[in-house]
Amino acid sequence: MTEALRPLRPLQVSSDPHHSHHSQSPQLKPGPVSSPISVPNPLKKRAICSQCRIRKVRCDGRPNICQNCDRLGFECSFQESPGKSPGQYVVKLPERRRRMQACIPCHSKKTRCLGELPSCSSCVRRNRVCTYPRTKRHGSTARGQDLVEVVGADDTSTQHTGDASPVQDIGMMGSTEGPALDHETTLALMEDYFQHLYPLPSFAFFHKPTVLQRCRDQTMNETLKLALCAITALQLQRTSLCHDLWVQQAEQSILQQIGRASIFHLQALLLVIRYRIESGDFSTAFMLAALAARTALALRLNYERPELSEVAQEARRRLFWALYLLDDFFCVGLREFELCPEETIHLQLPCDEEYFEAGRHVHTGLLRPGSEPSENVTMIGLRGVFLRLTSVRRAVMRFNRRVGLGEELSSTISGSIQRFEEELRSLKATLRVLDRYTVSNLISCRWQAQFLMLHMSWHQCHCDLYRLGLDGYSEAAPSPVLIAIHLRDRVAMQFKCLEHAESIIRIVSDFSNYGDGGCLLERDTAVCAFESARLVMFGSRIPGAVSSLDVAINKAKLSLNLITRFFPYSASTQPLRKDLERLISSYSVRLALQTQEAFSEPDPPSARPSTKVSQYASSRQRLSVQSLLLQSDFVDDSNEIANSTQGSEEQTIASCIQVNPPTSNVSESGGEVSTVTPKTQAWATVAQTNTGSGQVSQPGSSLDAGQEDAGLIFNPWMGFTGTEDMYGVSRRSQGLDDEF
Repeated sequence: MTEALRPLRPLQVSSDPHHSHHSQSPQLKPGPVSSPISVPNPLKKRAICSQCRIRKVRCDGRPNICQNCDRLGFECSFQESPGKSPGQYVVKLPERRRRMQACIPCHSKKTRCLGELPSCSSCVRRNRVCTYPRTKRHGSTARGQDLVEVVGADDTSTQHTGDASPVQDIGMMGSTEGPALDHETTLALMEDYFQHLYPLPSFAFFHKPTVLQRCRDQTMNETLKLALCAITALQLQRTSLCHDLWVQQAEQSILQQIGRASIFHLQALLLVIRYRIESGDFSTAFMLAALAARTALALRLNYERPELSEVAQEARRRLFWALYLLDDFFCVGLREFELCPEETIHLQLPCDEEYFEAGRHVHTGLLRPGSEPSENVTMIGLRGVFLRLTSVRRAVMRFNRRVGLGEELSSTISGSIQRFEEELRSLKATLRVLDRYTVSNLISCRWQAQFLMLHMSWHQCHCDLYRLGLDGYSEAAPSPVLIAIHLRDRVAMQFKCLEHAESIIRIVSDFSNYGDGGCLLERDTAVCAFESARLVMFGSRIPGAVSSLDVAINKAKLSLNLITRFFPYSASTQPLRKDLERLISSYSVRLALQTQEAFSEPDPPSARPSTKVSQYASSRQRLSVQSLLLQSDFVDDSNEIANSTQGSEEQTIASCIQVNPPTSNVSESGGEVSTVTPKTQAWATVAQTNTGSGQVSQPGSSLDAGQEDAGLIFNPWMGFTGTEDMYGVSRRSQGLDDEF
């Protein structure tokens, strides 16, 4: 059925119609057109090697090895090895080549990178050092000039890694081919973590011997390893390491397995959240915190598991308590933002470090002291006492909110303060002799960061409680409340507040002189130093104060030095440092001018209300300038749900406002609009009829006229103003107690 045809080129081929592509065929040679050729069957498929099929390129089907595999140096599936049948061939994925990779600075900033060598145009324009991540074969990172040599070597090299799993290159979103985290770097960062970060309460949820052993054996969870190395490199400012890519890989790995709760992923997630906080990505940290709380509840970490080993039980307890402390970064005193409500926690407190490292079981008691008569207070340690102090301090914040909103009767304020004082005294009495504050105990303490944080927070809790009586202070109680308190009690509150603020300054001075200058500190230490400096400078105008204004300014500079020295790169503490610098400058001007009208802070930190969320929420919450939730600056884009006109939107908003219009008064001193609710109107009525000592506010004026916006800013631990809704309940029903 064949006939001779004249070919376009003089070729000499075999006329055997049963020629197999596995047999050896002679090379095609030009020659005279003397023998006929056969016409190939058009229905017969051309053979395609496995490499070309995977790469989705055209294969010429050349026997033994196709042209593409021969040119690129790949192992072709057409090749026959001695002693191996064709069916035993194992497909090996070819190495990816000619990939475009962004440099590390552009990748971290999420800007476009053209990948020029030796430096990209974006880095040249911004005068940055351009560094490209190397492949796994070439080690860590490389400058642009070094990468030129590497790329040149890759073009001429025929070696490729065939043992790598293809799943590792598929699982991540975006480009995750960053610098390899080698074993030596990982082990060094692990040691640094336990030396510098582990002493902090928020990072003490690992069992050191177990983690280090798994790191040496290279059996550690990959996601946890990336997160742990990333936060360590960030906190210790290891700028030569690409920790931003490591934390991105860890975060993406967690999100991809969001439906599979894991204790290791929760540990990594808490480290990722702390990384986002310290690097200034507060909005991401806030959203990831909710995911961490859900993961902990899914794993039932708020309940004990006595069937586990002692080390496992203590590690999961510490992990949940670290999540409990995470609330302090965003807001305290607002139930709607709580991650771990205390009534849902059924865990005992963490034990002392010696028992944890040895794997011994000890009973420490629950969060509320005295709930169990068999608890051993000597086994609690610094971490457990600090958790109980945190619970008391949050209760003080809720009490301050109730006082500021007029929900606490003036007749019950003194009794509530006395109960808090007794609780704080009892808490201090549970401290061991070596844990009580003295300079010698500070020097000899193994965990100086915990020691410092505990005692500063204890004094700060008293300052939060007594500052309600500081007339003229930005966070004092409203004027009608102050009038209802007896003058003798108000004066006692003022001096107690200044006494504890001075104690914080003294602790700061002792730590600066005798403490370990290389240790890391928690953010709450900076908050306590900031608040004590404000109080000492403000209290210098009170007759009989310990410090005059010039002495108070020098003491405030000690707090500023502590924040500047131990938090130089922390994005979460930058507002504290800037506000304290501004306050010191304002008080210095007042001192130079010898101004006597020092009845309010000259330039108090002011909270900038967000205009991108509900104004009702802003007026009710009114977060402080130190709140990371306020700095997150979320945008409510609900206006784009429906395609309504601008006029209809304004009409709808106006109609909503007219449903229950509040009375707004403008403070003459601050120029801020203060919303007068029926509760505050009742306070105004009480103030007008009160015959106690003090100046009564005039009708029609703000409750805080003449002082510095008493509701605008509260302690960095909390927000303020507006009737507080607890879990969606607008007003507290009779069946709900104060703890709810």
